[in-house]
Amino acid sequence: MGDLSEIGDAARQPVRIKVFSYLRDHVFESAAVFPAVESMQQLARTAQGLEADLDIKTLLDAEFGKFLVIDEPEESIEAFVEIENLPDKRLSAALITRMRAGRSGMTRTREHARACFARAGMLSDYPEVPDFAKSEVEMQVPASEVYRELVPMGPAYQNLAGSVGLWPQGASAEIQTPDLAESDGPLGSPFALDAAFHAACVWGQRYSGFIGFPVGFARRHVIRPTGPGGKYRASVHPAGCGRGENVFDLWIFGPENQIFEVVCGLRMRDVTGGRKNPPAWIRASQ
Repeated sequence: MGDLSEIGDAARQPVRIKVFSYLRDHVFESAAVFPAVESMQQLARTAQGLEADLDIKTLLDAEFGKFLVIDEPEESIEAFVEIENLPDKRLSAALITRMRAGRSGMTRTREHARACFARAGMLSDYPEVPDFAKSEVEMQVPASEVYRELVPMGPAYQNLAGSVGLWPQGASAEIQTPDLAESDGPLGSPFALDAAFHAACVWGQRYSGFIGFPVGFARRHVIRPTGPGGKYRASVHPAGCGRGENVFDLWIFGPENQIFEVVCGLRMRDVTGGRKNPPAWIRASQ
C-alpha cells in the first residue's frame, strides 16, 4: 500500500467531510456534534481499498476522543485520517482536525476517533445473545419519552421505535432507520448503531444513575450492513458497571432475527462531570 509498507510508518490523508443537514440533529448540550458512528464510517471509507486483505467491517479498540463540533455555517469539515500499520498486522486509523489556539495563533490537532481494522479472517467469533428478554420486562419507556426527556436528539436521530424494554440484565428496543440514501456507507446505515447506543444510555440512566455517552469499544463486527429505511432490533447486555462508566455487549438483528452487527465491550461514560443527571422517574429504586 505504498507509503505504509513498513510497520510503524504513518501517513495522513486529507478528507473533506460533507455536512449533510441531518448531522445537525445530533446534539450535545445544544451544540451539533459529529456522531461517533459517522466517524467510524469516515475511517472505514478512508481505509477501504488500502490493502486487499483488510477487513473494514471488523473494528477493534475504538476510542472516541474530543467532540467534533459542527459550526452553524459549515458546509464541510476539513480533517485528515492518520493511518498506521501496527506490529500485530492490524491497521490503525484516526480522525483528526486542526484548530488555532487563542491569541497565539498556534495550530493544534484534536483526535476525535480512532479504531483498528483487522485482516480478513483474523476474528470471526462473537458472544452468544443472552436470553434475558424471556423474563418479564421491568419497565417500558416509549421512544417519544426517551427523546423528550432522556436522550434529547433532533428528529433525524430519533430512531428508536415503540418502547425500550428494560430489565436489570439488559435492554431491548426496536429501531427504524431513516430513509436517507446519503447516510449509507461502507459500514451500512449509521443510524441503527446510534439508536442502540441510545438504548444503552437509557439502561444506564435507570440502573446506574448517570447519563452515558459512547467513548469506545473493544470490537465491532458488521456481519450484514444495515440500510436506510430498515427495521431492526437491538439487544443490549451490561457486561460490567463501575462508577461513571458502564460496559455493554450489544447485538443488532434484522426482521428475521438474523444478526447484523455485534459490538463487544462498548464503554458508556458520564462525560459531563456530573453536570447532567437522569430524571428521578427513570431511576430504579435502590
